[in-house]
Amino acid sequence: MSIPPLSPDQTRLLQDGYQAQVRGLLDDAARQYRKILKKVPDHPDVMHLLAMVRSRQHRTDEAIALYRAAAALKPQDAKLWYNLGLAYTSVERNGEGADAFARALALDPSLPEGIGMLFSARRSVCDWRDDARLLAAIARAADPAQPEIPPFFTLWQDDPALQLTAARRTVRRRCAGIAPKPLPAPTRSDGRVRIGYLSADFRNHPTTHLLVRLLEVHDRSKFEITAFSIGPNDASPARKRVEASVDRFMDCERDQPFETAERVRRLGIDILVDVMGHTNGNRMEIFAGRAAPVQVSYLGYPGTSGADFMDYVIADPFVLPLDDARFFSEKVVHLPDTYQPNDPTLAIAARPSRAECGLPDSGFVFCAFNNARKLDPATFALWMRLLAQVPGSVLWLLAGEEARANLRREAEAAGIVPDRLVFAPHRPLPEHLARMALADLFLDTFPYTAHTTASDALRVGLPLVTRTGRSFASKVAGRLMQLSGLGDLVTDSAEAYETLALSLARDKDRLAAIRARLEEGTARVRLFDIQRYRAQIEAAYLAMMERAMAGAAPDHMAVAPSPAEGSGA
Repeated sequence: MSIPPLSPDQTRLLQDGYQAQVRGLLDDAARQYRKILKKVPDHPDVMHLLAMVRSRQHRTDEAIALYRAAAALKPQDAKLWYNLGLAYTSVERNGEGADAFARALALDPSLPEGIGMLFSARRSVCDWRDDARLLAAIARAADPAQPEIPPFFTLWQDDPALQLTAARRTVRRRCAGIAPKPLPAPTRSDGRVRIGYLSADFRNHPTTHLLVRLLEVHDRSKFEITAFSIGPNDASPARKRVEASVDRFMDCERDQPFETAERVRRLGIDILVDVMGHTNGNRMEIFAGRAAPVQVSYLGYPGTSGADFMDYVIADPFVLPLDDARFFSEKVVHLPDTYQPNDPTLAIAARPSRAECGLPDSGFVFCAFNNARKLDPATFALWMRLLAQVPGSVLWLLAGEEARANLRREAEAAGIVPDRLVFAPHRPLPEHLARMALADLFLDTFPYTAHTTASDALRVGLPLVTRTGRSFASKVAGRLMQLSGLGDLVTDSAEAYETLALSLARDKDRLAAIRARLEEGTARVRLFDIQRYRAQIEAAYLAMMERAMAGAAPDHMAVAPSPAEGSGA
């Protein structure tokens, strides 16, 4: 089908709409595009542009309808199918998103980021068709002759060198032409260091559940805390708690990156902390323009930014030993316990019964509550072997409807009755924490291990078996378990992992002793002592500022262990 021509007046409206869209004036852009479509309702390119605007306005149903209508008129447009896939996956319609991404790649195999998005959508519904091929494509992300892969998806490769190269490649493309603005030398007018935390996830999100108590307990005699929100407001209790926890909350969702950077500069922020890395919704461009004298990667992304404008990454000696610092563009700051904060005040609901959760009253319950996207065919096959060797056992999972059907089919193919998979519906966090304690043993994924979920399990006294590798993402659960006195449940190979999990399932006395130690609480005191953690990260911030004020370049540093436990909450 030929695209209907636009009149000169309509062309001017299109140009005006596009300029408004680029500047982030989304209502203005939509108004111009709608004027055109009233006159030329079958113009796929204008539909496409309006759909992009509606997606950014979180009017996703309307965006999907527009993308589908445009694709019917222009089915050979790979970018259109790709954007339809993004819209589907933004509202967890991952099966449809995968189909759209596959259609886009069939039209244009070189489509930047297409392989990564198809991999993510397929993994989200445990559709492992072509999984090996997609992983192999991700493994080639360092090759400039291959399509670019979003750095986030290299976390499924236990290869920190690959993660660095992929991150650098993305940063170079996205931040090309952004010149850092000169900043005045940092000074202290009131003696306090001004810290800014920047995130798109100040909402009901795992990272916020980790971070919010730290925001509340920061020492206000030494630090002024500002939150810069670049994501949507979900009006949740978590969002409201963040807003109340800081000295200043800045809603920057509608900003262009340069506008947020200017806000940061006007407020005189000394240390700007990126809680995003290469996760969804990040705005790396804010940092490329040098918004603050000191810029820090922290918490949200277990890997390197790959950016020379990020000064430090906060880690610990286990997840990121200095021998691996060559795989990070930032200088490494070691906190002595763990890089991950935890909120000891999170509410836990009354524990339900096994029957209320669809679990058998007797029989061993393996639990695997990681995001379904972290699960792979080899790990699932290992879990099926465990079920086969532990009579009466079940595997308890979190998964959506489409993933459930795929996992049941995989179980049956492995010779396991599908009913031995029990699926937990999504519940508010206090209820989810309460039910986790009903399981007997948590089975971790690899190479992207449990992070917040590992803390959740340890919080309620649920032991884990995990496996560590070479990358930051593969080591997080291991470090949390070490701090909780479970270092003997950390393995370094698939064979050792399987042997240990089977041994624990068969040795009720050993497992009961481990659970009793966890539930008693002393073994995990360092993991949930937020005051101890606060003192450590604040010491790191002060050391960063001391170097900056002295005019010294960033360098690796290690915070000394706390001499005594804090007061916990």
